[in-house]
Amino acid sequence: MRMSASRQEEETASSQQVDPKSPTEPSGGEMSLTEHLGELRTRLIRACIGVIIGMLIAFFFIDEMVAAIIRLAAGYNVQAIAPTETFSSYLKLVFMAGIAFAMPMIIYQLFAFVSPGLTRRERNFILSALPFVMLLFVSGVVFGYFLVIPNAIRFLYGFGSGNIEKNIRFSLHISFVTNLLLWIGISFETPAVVYTLIKTRIVSAAKLSSIRRFVAVGILVAAAVITPTPDPFNMMLVAVPMYVLYELGIFLGRVA
Repeated sequence: MRMSASRQEEETASSQQVDPKSPTEPSGGEMSLTEHLGELRTRLIRACIGVIIGMLIAFFFIDEMVAAIIRLAAGYNVQAIAPTETFSSYLKLVFMAGIAFAMPMIIYQLFAFVSPGLTRRERNFILSALPFVMLLFVSGVVFGYFLVIPNAIRFLYGFGSGNIEKNIRFSLHISFVTNLLLWIGISFETPAVVYTLIKTRIVSAAKLSSIRRFVAVGILVAAAVITPTPDPFNMMLVAVPMYVLYELGIFLGRVA
């Protein structure tokens, strides 16, 4: 009786052991924390190399870019005051333009870092969406250059008494324009982000639709931070397209 019971217990324990070929067992291809950090370092280095290459490309078009930014001054005199102001402003413009030119490389390196955790279907989908992501970024930059920045400059530099002589400092003007263009371009990525979240089933379209009110408040706060003007017109000029793009992402996710 005791031997029979003991054998039965051994058979039960044996049946509860995990089969080495069972799909529930962790695969040997999982990366350790050190390997993840090494992979992240590699991706960051490659993204930085892409930015450097973008900066070299931007250097050959620096005069054209400066002329395009000065045209946004709406006829006001642009002047450099400090001895190093022109040089440092040119460097900043080249750096910001290098980031813009390197955006495909930056996005790809980000995708390559997270791709091991994705299925083949999700990887193919994200790769096919990369051109659309870049198109949205460029659309945001164009929108900011032709609509948002001219209105913001007219409001800011046109405000106040006519007795005040108004000249625009070159370094501040460069920072104002490049920062605004970069953040507006990034904000135009909203539909691609929303669509990807729905397509990869990280979150459902119904869930994103249910939090519209919170998203609208967040977009208003983001628009207020992006646009440096206190008037509601310029803030809504950024907030309305951002919200429309959010709804567009939900719509595309539902269709898909």
